[in-house]
Amino acid sequence: MPSKKKKEASPQKKDKIKKVQEEVKKDAGSEVSEKAEVVSAKKVVYIEIDDEVTAVYDRIKAIKGKHVYIVAPKRSILFQSVVNLKILKRKSEDDDRQIYLITNDRNGIHLAQKVGITVYSKADSDGRPGLFSSELDDDRLRITPLRASVNEIEDEAPTRLTERKISISEILRKRNGKTNVDVSKIVANEKKIKKAKSKFVIIAPNRHALIALVTVSLVILLFIVYIALPGATIYITPSASILEKSVNITLADFQKNKAELDTHPPKMIESYPISTTVSKTISYTSTGKKFSDYGANAGGIISIVNTSNNAWPLVAQTRFQTDDGIVFRILDGVTVPAASGNQPGKLDVFAVADQLDAYGGIVGEKGNIGPSRFFLPGLREDSRSKIYGESFANMEGGVTDYVTYITAEDLEASKIKIAESLKDAALEDLQESVKEKAELSGSEVVYSLLLGENAVKVGEPSINLDMSLEGNQLSEFTVSGEVVVSGVYYHRDAMLEILKSELLLKKSPQKELLRVNEDSTTYRIFEWDENAGKIKLTANIKGIEQFEIDENKENGARLLEKMKEYSVGSDIEEAKLYIQNLTEVNKVEIDSWPAWSPTIPNIPDNIEFEIRDAVMVK
Repeated sequence: MPSKKKKEASPQKKDKIKKVQEEVKKDAGSEVSEKAEVVSAKKVVYIEIDDEVTAVYDRIKAIKGKHVYIVAPKRSILFQSVVNLKILKRKSEDDDRQIYLITNDRNGIHLAQKVGITVYSKADSDGRPGLFSSELDDDRLRITPLRASVNEIEDEAPTRLTERKISISEILRKRNGKTNVDVSKIVANEKKIKKAKSKFVIIAPNRHALIALVTVSLVILLFIVYIALPGATIYITPSASILEKSVNITLADFQKNKAELDTHPPKMIESYPISTTVSKTISYTSTGKKFSDYGANAGGIISIVNTSNNAWPLVAQTRFQTDDGIVFRILDGVTVPAASGNQPGKLDVFAVADQLDAYGGIVGEKGNIGPSRFFLPGLREDSRSKIYGESFANMEGGVTDYVTYITAEDLEASKIKIAESLKDAALEDLQESVKEKAELSGSEVVYSLLLGENAVKVGEPSINLDMSLEGNQLSEFTVSGEVVVSGVYYHRDAMLEILKSELLLKKSPQKELLRVNEDSTTYRIFEWDENAGKIKLTANIKGIEQFEIDENKENGARLLEKMKEYSVGSDIEEAKLYIQNLTEVNKVEIDSWPAWSPTIPNIPDNIEFEIRDAVMVK
């Protein structure tokens, strides 16, 4: 029986079989091999242009591997300072990592080479980055280009199949032996060879649904917060008042009253006398001024106007003054004729300016004035309108050239000034002496100088001044002097302890002593026995006391509970008014949450109190 003719494969299937056969032929005769060794992972970090050095290090630290390649864009913040690269290199070396830099930024390349970091530019055709160092043969330098969204990769070498591959000779033998080739199996082997790794696809959720879900969640959250978590903080400032106490204290000289002081009598403090000599020298500016040989006074014609009905006689050296204080004098006595009808009497006279104006300043060139009006400063105010002077031409000839000299008034004024200067310096020098005494004693005790009326005694100053300087042409001269100043200093802390104890005794039982104003301490000496070495004085000190509102104490806890019971669920303004009217409260403020809530929460545990200290009144 004739054999049945085989059905030939289609051209597409023939091409596919031919392709598989060619690939099989390449691997013909090969044995089953183990899975190829995995190439070492390349750790690559891509940074953004605005990544700080701390952010870059955090990303390197999270990577497992000793060799990390950092790909940085141009103008990266990392290249702004060489310090950034030094820090990055040191921190990486501390973690036993080696870092490499891949960039085209010239400044980055320069800085990296400066600190010793290996730098690469673009990869060459062999897949090896261009190297700025000499390590061209290092296998770690083979960098496979990555996508910008990937920070690190791990490439593996292709693996061989565990099944035995079919050689081309076996295929031919089977074809000669009338054996059909299993094309489907070959195609499956082809797919398995080409398959590298599984790919995972993340499908983004619907944007509108996500926004709706977030919005609903926020609304629900806000509703829960509004219902379950309202709160209020009530800030209380207790009522406060000034507390003032005066105490009689005796300062006893330590040398004269040592035996009595050893018994520690109440309200008696040891004291010590102190004195010092204060010396001072000052300069005083001379005020005398007169024209030199080159100085000259201005002069000119003044027309004297008499509006009265009587002739008006004027003596020689009668003054005529401008509103600016420049004084002119007539040289001879004259009589100004009376007014006739509607015409005032007039008389033209020559007048010369004084060396000094009405304020003591040199006139000189200032006397060269234009036409002006003059009044007579020697007349009463109501008579000056009856007679006055006018000039219709310029006053000329004034030259300013003068010398300064010492007047008798300067000498007397310098004595007063040195005496005041010695007195002002006496207290400061005495306080400095007290400080030096304390330092020499080597003790940590703080001493204070006793202040107050007659507490510091200043002797009569001794002034050194050459009285023969009067009339000398000097712009300034010196005057010196010295004075003995004495006082008493005492143990400051011991005085304050007595005063504070007295304040505490005067304090109300429901109140607490908030502060003691130590700077407010004043003294009034009412007895000073120099022979016995005792000074009796009244010391006064001020403090501030406020109602004690403490939740850990019975009275305070009861008061706060009273406020809370009234405030729960009530209107904020009503609660504030109620608390404000309490005797113990000076001021109240209430902060609620949510801020728009008009009432205080209904849950007592959501109400908190904060006590503020009263402001110190000086």
